[in-house]
Amino acid sequence: MTRFSHRVLATATALTVLSTGASAFAAESAETTAAPEAAESAIAVQLDGNDLTFTDAVPQVKDERTFLPFRAVFEAMGAEVSYDAATNQVSATRDGTTVTMTLDSTEATVTTGDVTTTLAMDVAPYAAENRTYVPVRFAAQAFGCAVGWDQDDSTVILVDTQKLLEDAKADNTYTYLDKYLAYNEQFMTGNWEMKADFDASATVLGMGPATLEGTMSGISAGSTQVEAAMTMKMDLKALIDGFNGLVSAGTETEGTVDAEAQAKTDALLKALKEDGISMELRGDLGTGMLYFTLSGDVLADAGIPADSWISMDMGALYGAMGMDYTALIDASKTLDPNALLQTSLSGMTLTDKDADYAAVSALVDGVAKFLADDSFVKDGSNYTTTYTLNQAGADVTIAFTLLMKDDAVVGYDLTMKATSGGDDETGIPAMAMDMKAGMDADNNMTVSMTLDSNNMLDMSLEMTGSYATTDKAPELTPPADATVIPYEQLLTGTAEQA
Repeated sequence: MTRFSHRVLATATALTVLSTGASAFAAESAETTAAPEAAESAIAVQLDGNDLTFTDAVPQVKDERTFLPFRAVFEAMGAEVSYDAATNQVSATRDGTTVTMTLDSTEATVTTGDVTTTLAMDVAPYAAENRTYVPVRFAAQAFGCAVGWDQDDSTVILVDTQKLLEDAKADNTYTYLDKYLAYNEQFMTGNWEMKADFDASATVLGMGPATLEGTMSGISAGSTQVEAAMTMKMDLKALIDGFNGLVSAGTETEGTVDAEAQAKTDALLKALKEDGISMELRGDLGTGMLYFTLSGDVLADAGIPADSWISMDMGALYGAMGMDYTALIDASKTLDPNALLQTSLSGMTLTDKDADYAAVSALVDGVAKFLADDSFVKDGSNYTTTYTLNQAGADVTIAFTLLMKDDAVVGYDLTMKATSGGDDETGIPAMAMDMKAGMDADNNMTVSMTLDSNNMLDMSLEMTGSYATTDKAPELTPPADATVIPYEQLLTGTAEQA
């Protein structure tokens, strides 16, 4: 819904932070010791608020992961299960989607219609006592289930969100949503050229501000294939001075300065403010394979050969954080209720088997009603729907307006306000966020956001831009003679040309 530039800006900013922080993170990425072999445990499994009964195969723990009996769990989800002894493959099919896994392989496939996607799991299915065991999180998320863990009751929590959504949608009509999807389809096909300007400001613990301003231009194809160039100028002096003062305050080093180190820091800050950094990004957000390079001395300072490109498998990175990258990208393309729901659930942690099913049910029902025709209110020629959520001390209000002409959507406005009272016991500060995004009938877009977290982190962002169709196609990979280094190798300090 936020279009090409919103996704590229967020991705590019994240890549900049990741690249400059790679060496610092590497020290924390050491391999863990091997876990014990598979063992039966007293683990319970709850599906949609009901405990599952396992008659001849029970959940097991292996390699610090929970594995569930494949047939018992998928059949409980309403899937048809099969096993191919010749290929050692197990498959489950439900509602036109087939999930296939191979014993002792970390690759799995998800097929919907004519589209098959290969996904990587961090652990492999295995066989024990004539039963196949699969990793619980992947198995459940493959069919759109939310997954959680109740530590106190040693219970895996599974919630079939797609089934909940279908039930919630059954009594509603969605003609306004259909009109929006028809409008949005134009951005999903063909090639588009984008230009944008942005600026941001942030203070941390009252120190700063740090400021950022820049421009971005690029080409997209089919909504996910991108080639973009970004220039950014940053003024970090006030923030750095604040941190230096905080570190040295009250110590024996207070007031002492290493002249050579200070000169290097001053030169770097001056270069960032006056010359800035240029960044190029290429790749396919659909497959998750992205490539980026940075100008100046940023790569060299990190021990990376100049003019190198860094490759990133976004699906694998998000998967390692327990997030569904495919659902995130799908939600960014459209207002499809399933994709929107999966994105909403990505920040929801299931930890209480006695309360979480009701909480997810309420969220699903809210999403269904938010997009239903009965929720849209006419204002002139436009229609607005509003969604509110009050949960765990947080209040969220989302308003989505369809800009209409001749009974067709020609643009949109989206606003979101979120507040949280904070938690004195955990030290989590009170927060308030205000975000606005929109696209007018001439394909001009605007984005603004403010975040106030009670002096912990205060920031603002403004962006404006425009879109136009083009015959140009994006370059998706680095130049043929470029050195390409996988991002994960930067973390381990073993960067080599790919």
